[in-house]
Amino acid sequence: MTGKTHRVIGLLAGGGYFLALSNATYQPATLSAVIVVSYLGSLIPDADDAGADIWHSIPLGHTVGKITDPFLKHRNISHSLIGLIIYTIIVYMILNLMPSYWSISILPVTIATSIAYASHLLTDAFTVEGIPIFWPWHRMFGIPPKPFDGIRIETGGWFENIIIFSLVNIGVIFLVISYWQKIKFLILK
Repeated sequence: MTGKTHRVIGLLAGGGYFLALSNATYQPATLSAVIVVSYLGSLIPDADDAGADIWHSIPLGHTVGKITDPFLKHRNISHSLIGLIIYTIIVYMILNLMPSYWSISILPVTIATSIAYASHLLTDAFTVEGIPIFWPWHRMFGIPPKPFDGIRIETGGWFENIIIFSLVNIGVIFLVISYWQKIKFLILK
């Protein structure tokens, strides 16, 4: 999948989790953190590709991406369960460094970013190439499995760009409309 599709799916998955399970109480910092980490979590598995959207989303990212490119192979550890676990631990440790007066609830933010990251892995599993979910075992797994792998989605192809991207954007709009009252409680006192 392309970065734009990953972003929207990650925001839908991470934000949807938070909106579905959070209390309708004033939590603007936590909601903001969920949006930011869902965005980043949905893109970070592609950090092993110098041209990935994540490098264009952070300051000096393009330069860092070019420096790391010779050392990383795309769809390697970052597209595995080990990558998901490492990422979740790092985010949890970073969130614990945040000052308490920011009022960010660490657990829901950590879960939201993990869900966004997992959504990236899941959607890439539907692509022609698949993912090495059990890295360091380098076998690529995909959905549907062989011998039905001929119906997997081509990254950047018409089906992703027209059908999937449109449906996911409709899903985000539906999520916001469905939880509008709760969103108002979360951001307004």
